Amino acid sequence: MTTQRSGLVRRVPVLQLVSVVLAVTGLVLGYVGFREYLEKHPEFGHGFFDLLYYSCQLFVLDADPLDGTGSLPWALEWARFLAPLATLSALVEAVRLLGADELRRLRLARLRGHSVVCGAGSAAQMLAARLREAGRTVVVVSAAGAEDAGSLSVVGDPSSLEALRAAGVARASAVYACAEDSGDNVLIAATVRELVQHPTHALHVHAAIGDQDLCSALQARHLMGASRGRVRLDFFNVDMLAARQLAATERIEEHTATPPPHCLIVGVSPFARALLVELARRWRLRGGTDLLPVTWAGASATAELHRLSDQYEFLSEVCRIEPRDIEETGSAVNALLSAMGSQAQRVYIAGPSDDTSLSIALTAFKAWRVPPGGLVLQLREHGPFGVSLGHDDSALLDDLDGRLRTFGALDAACRPDLLGDDLVEHLARVMHEHYEQAARSNRGESEQTHASVVPWDRLSPRKQEDNRRAAVAIGEKLREIDCAIAPRVDPAPPFVLADTEVERLAKMEHRRWLRAHRAEGYVYGPDRDDDARIHPDMKDWAELTETAREKDREAVRVLPVVLATAGFQIIRLAPAGS
Repeated sequence: MTTQRSGLVRRVPVLQLVSVVLAVTGLVLGYVGFREYLEKHPEFGHGFFDLLYYSCQLFVLDADPLDGTGSLPWALEWARFLAPLATLSALVEAVRLLGADELRRLRLARLRGHSVVCGAGSAAQMLAARLREAGRTVVVVSAAGAEDAGSLSVVGDPSSLEALRAAGVARASAVYACAEDSGDNVLIAATVRELVQHPTHALHVHAAIGDQDLCSALQARHLMGASRGRVRLDFFNVDMLAARQLAATERIEEHTATPPPHCLIVGVSPFARALLVELARRWRLRGGTDLLPVTWAGASATAELHRLSDQYEFLSEVCRIEPRDIEETGSAVNALLSAMGSQAQRVYIAGPSDDTSLSIALTAFKAWRVPPGGLVLQLREHGPFGVSLGHDDSALLDDLDGRLRTFGALDAACRPDLLGDDLVEHLARVMHEHYEQAARSNRGESEQTHASVVPWDRLSPRKQEDNRRAAVAIGEKLREIDCAIAPRVDPAPPFVLADTEVERLAKMEHRRWLRAHRAEGYVYGPDRDDDARIHPDMKDWAELTETAREKDREAVRVLPVVLATAGFQIIRLAPAGS
């Protein structure tokens, strides 16, 4: 295993090139010169290998035929100077490389709080570039070395202890496992946990998983033990993250006109599947009774919708989804739009490949009637198409007067800030959304009466962190009642907690809340004052008012709904009450 620094394009250092040129020139001139010189000195051999041997001796200043006196041919005169120069330049370059390699090793040993990116694919390269743009020190670990300028590189197996130790993962602030194989990324995460036995600072490990179902299964298993982990681990899927980002930028929940905008999703791909879920989640935040009309068109759309609805029951609660099993071609989409009889306001094209998606976008002309920006073409990366859409001379493709825009999944997902929005963060947001709804509808509270009854983005950092801690503790609570978390893959009746279980877990939740607030310096006081860190609930469960206890019970009762919103379910490992 070695360390190296490389540029965006691998370049041969000038000194190495000079050494090669000098060596070849010296060898050729030496051979030509000796052939002419030895015609006058028959005592030395004249064969091919003799001439080659004498030419090689020039590089160490010790050619046997030159021990005598007399004039030399011009070719030999040049060769006896060029050859030693080639030797000298090669020695200088060797010393430089050894010194640079040692300096890089020392620099790696001194790094603290850096980011480690494992892998050599597009996702790893893009993420490393984004981290550097954010001012982070980046170490890339891969079998081929870094391809981006500005990154320190450790060449080796990214899942090996030696390579990760050389990258300083024990002193890093974040590790991104972005190898092409999901199994390798799981192994990288496990190896990091093995190396970091006693972390002295927060370490966040992000592992990319290509299959959405596998990603959910790994998230569920990790969440059950998250409170016991030495590092914060998150498994992420590029399509799910990118779809969440696209749905956030669409801001469909801010649509106030009637009727709601009709969305057409073309393509039955992992990204299309994730986009449908995220659009439904955003629409759910809007509240109200209007259902979001969605047409999902593509090969096996009906079967895929059945499977997706089994996993995310809330889809039917907030959307009116009509699947259409059609070929994923421009002509089929044109025929569909004609049959629909109504114009879709937003069209998302997410085929199984970039070629298919691009072909549909450029031939489904009946989808071009959407408002500006309403036709979205999803590609794996922006690539040459995304950067050359427009209506001027520099554009490769016309963007239909701003109606057509591209969306690169990797470009959107490979962002350090978005990767920080992991499963714990997502569950924390959902928990707060349910709390806010209950506070407004059940208890009649508002922002004026309670500082926490606000959207997540306006919630204080302290309260956001408390929700994160509550999300991490979900696994501990469920283990207490012999339950586990699993991805929801088929229809199942709603999970119901027994009253005794609710009471038991509510007490656990209060103890967790009490410990966290005591650590922050909160003390008991009859009137709540967050600025002064005074709270009336800073006492044991037995001393709480019934109203305060009910808040903890409600936080427990809502757990099945919170997990179902994220595509998970609670599984009993033993009969209730056993």
